[in-house]
Amino acid sequence: MSDFFRTQYLIESMVSERIVPGVNYAFIKNNQVFKATIGFSEIYPETKQLSPYSEYDLASLTKVLGTTNVFLKLYQEGRLNFNEPLGDFLPEFKDKPVRLFHLLTHTSGIRGWIENRDQLPASDLLEAIKKLPVTDEFETKMRYADTNFILLGLVLEQIYHKSVQDIIMDEVVKPAGLKYTTFKANKADCVPTAVVDGQLLQGVVHDPKARVLGKRCGSAGLFSNIDDLIKLTFGYLGRNNLLPFSQELTSEIFGIKSNSKKVHPRSWGWDLVFDPEDQHPLIFHTGFTGTFILIDRQKQTAMIVLTNRVHPTGHNQIFLTMRQRIVDSFLAENK
Repeated sequence: MSDFFRTQYLIESMVSERIVPGVNYAFIKNNQVFKATIGFSEIYPETKQLSPYSEYDLASLTKVLGTTNVFLKLYQEGRLNFNEPLGDFLPEFKDKPVRLFHLLTHTSGIRGWIENRDQLPASDLLEAIKKLPVTDEFETKMRYADTNFILLGLVLEQIYHKSVQDIIMDEVVKPAGLKYTTFKANKADCVPTAVVDGQLLQGVVHDPKARVLGKRCGSAGLFSNIDDLIKLTFGYLGRNNLLPFSQELTSEIFGIKSNSKKVHPRSWGWDLVFDPEDQHPLIFHTGFTGTFILIDRQKQTAMIVLTNRVHPTGHNQIFLTMRQRIVDSFLAENK
């Protein structure tokens, strides 16, 4: 089954044109799945064939598949409504206007430069993040930032009294029976990402903030493979109950949650793209390492693409252009 021939060609051409070493990808339509594996898991220091079972550093997909889903579980249980001030959980924000929904929709206005960020120990980095200013972009601009989800992870730690990554495993991953989704990946099962300081990152998170923060990072760190992501995607399509909240709440994710019509529309955690014919929303998210997911609940279709576009170097801008072409092609073929 594949009704996405042009999109499939574009995905596979990333390998033939050497934009990425290899790719695992899947299309879903109703209950049918088409998946494929092509190319290599690595090309440095040696060339190795890619496996259909390879696990990938999901990077920022952690935000939506992990952290956001814990918040939605709390929302379902009536423990949060996302209007709570961030200062209710982190005293450093007592005098600032940021609420949880600002963080979930990247409209908090929190941004800034942290000196020697990647050299700071975890405790100092977290303190520096807590001291970042709320700028005049508050509620007036959607600026995607890891900081929002690192802060959300700290909120979860205040509620559950354990590290955010343990919370995600206990509340999302383990109850769903996802065998290949973890923050503690087996090196041999993973495709490598970039070479950093002469060392190939394999089974180690690529994002430098996540490497510093370890179990306290709510913005990155998950590893998974195509099969586990297909299972989760069926949850968003309403075809299983693996998500830790109801299908009624799941359907609400497919809608604009930004509180201003002047900013780029987003849902809780997820970005949104819109069907070219009737403009209904699809949820979409990317990971810096070269991963992305696009889901259409109304048409019961989805696309999952896993690459290690930062291998062996993170400078790969042509991938971003190709990713947009792939998304546009999927939308055009999504009949």
